[in-house]
Order: sequence, then C-alpha cells, then structure tokens
Amino acid sequence: MSAATQTAPSRSRRSVRTQGRNRFGYLLLAPQMTGFTAVGLVAIVWVIWLSLHDVNVLAGSQDFVGLDNYARILTDPSMITVLPNTFFFVCVLSVAGTVIALLLAVLLNQKLRGIGIFRSIIFIPALVTMVAWALVWSFIVQPEGLLDALLGAVGGDGPAWLRGGWLTLVVFAVIQLTKNVGINVMILLGALQAVPEELIEAARIDGAGRVRVLRSVVIPQISPAIMMVFMLMIVGSFKVFEVVMLLTEGGPGVQSSVLAFEIYKQGFLLNDVGYASALAVLLFAVILLLTAALWQARKRVVFHEND
Repeated sequence: MSAATQTAPSRSRRSVRTQGRNRFGYLLLAPQMTGFTAVGLVAIVWVIWLSLHDVNVLAGSQDFVGLDNYARILTDPSMITVLPNTFFFVCVLSVAGTVIALLLAVLLNQKLRGIGIFRSIIFIPALVTMVAWALVWSFIVQPEGLLDALLGAVGGDGPAWLRGGWLTLVVFAVIQLTKNVGINVMILLGALQAVPEELIEAARIDGAGRVRVLRSVVIPQISPAIMMVFMLMIVGSFKVFEVVMLLTEGGPGVQSSVLAFEIYKQGFLLNDVGYASALAVLLFAVILLLTAALWQARKRVVFHEND
C-alpha cells in the first residue's frame, strides 16, 4: 500500500473535523447575525427612507421630497466647516493614533520589572466612559482651569482652548487619542508577543540592529494587527460626538462641529429628521467606501495577506 493511500483516510478525517468546526462557528455567529439583520438592516433602510422625505415630527407627516435633502447638503454653508473638521479628525486620529499606539506597544513589550504597572496605566482611560473622560478634560482646558493654572505658574498665559479654530480641534484630538490609545496598544502588544523569537534571533545573527529588526521583521509580522487598528481608528474618528457635545456643542457657530454632531443637532434639536437622515446616509456611505478601499489595499500592505 502506497504512502498516498495510507494518508488519504487521515486527510479525510481532518477535512470532516474542519467542516464540523466551521459549522459550529457559524452556529455561534447565527444569533448575532440574526440580530444584525433584524435590527441593523431595517434601521439602515428606514433612515434611507426618511432621508427622501420631509418629516414633520409634531404632525406625524412624511412628505416625499426625493433627493432634495441630499441637494441641501451641497448648499448648506455649515458643511464648508463641518466636513473639513470631520476629515481632520479622520486623518489625525487614524495616523497619529496608530503610530502612537505602535510606539507605546514596542516600549511596553520589554521584559522589565514593573512593566505591568505601566501597561495598566496606559489601559486605564479605556475603562472610563467617553462622557466621564470628556468631563475630566473640561476641568483641565476650561478658562482658568488646571492647564491655565500650570501655565500661569511658569509665567505664561493660556490661550482660549475651546473658542473654536484649529486649537480646539487639536484639543479634541488629544482627548480622543488619550482615551482610545490603551485598547490599540493592547491589540498591538498582543501581536508583538506572538512574533516568533526565532525570526528575531535569526535577524540579529545576520547583523540586523534593533531598528532594522523592527522594520524588516516585527512590523511585517504584526501588519494584520496594525491594519485592524488603523481601520478601527478611521471608523471611530467619524463618530467623534461626546467630546464636541459636552465641551463646545459645536460652537462658536459650527467652528468645532463635526458630521456626527450635526446629525444629532438637526434631528433632535432642530427636529429636521429628513435632513439629519440624509447626513446619516452620507456618513454611512463615506465610512463604507473608505472601509472597502482599505480592505482592498490590505493585499498590498499586509504581510502574507491572501485574497
């Protein structure tokens, strides 16, 4: 009997076990997917339906207006400020958030006494709700707050941190980064600890320094985790809301407003549900397109990524 004939039954048994595990995995996913289909898809369709209507909440009426709400986005003067603010957060939070998390993960991936304490300190903000975190920062950056007091102690005058403009956007970005960096660090730290030591040792034997090992060995190995963190940061940056609402309410005017806050303001404060729904559809479409583009780009930047 040939070796191929002897191994055929074992391959068949492995295939049966694999199919059984796959079916069990699909069974575990079924409740979540059923809930998403029943709730998520229905909600998406309903929002698209509302975006095609002029909705009067008080009268309970819905008048079909077609694409008028979408055309209004193009002529709304506030969008000239709101959309650039939104994409400012997307660019800053995605790039800076991923780079800072990677650097911190590399620093925390050291076998040093007490390193667990520093890992805990980095992760603590992730355990706090965004509302609580924003309120803490409000005491720091408010006029005559903690930050102004520290600057005054060294003879400086604090600027108007929350009066709109680029400085307010930078403050919001810092608040978001410090809140979410802990989760990203833990994801990347787990990926770093899974890198085979044999690869690192082989690179060092070949004469590679720390920077070369990090660039040529470690980063390619953890590239799937880096891509996941980057995609999470992009999606999360479109949903910046609590910090805007609690600290400035988008003001003065709309100088510190973003698309997510405008959806809330139009729908719940101004009762313009049709226009708010059109903005929500726009936000959903942009996130979907960016996510799809990144998912296709992963084949070029993720190490050993298959189709």
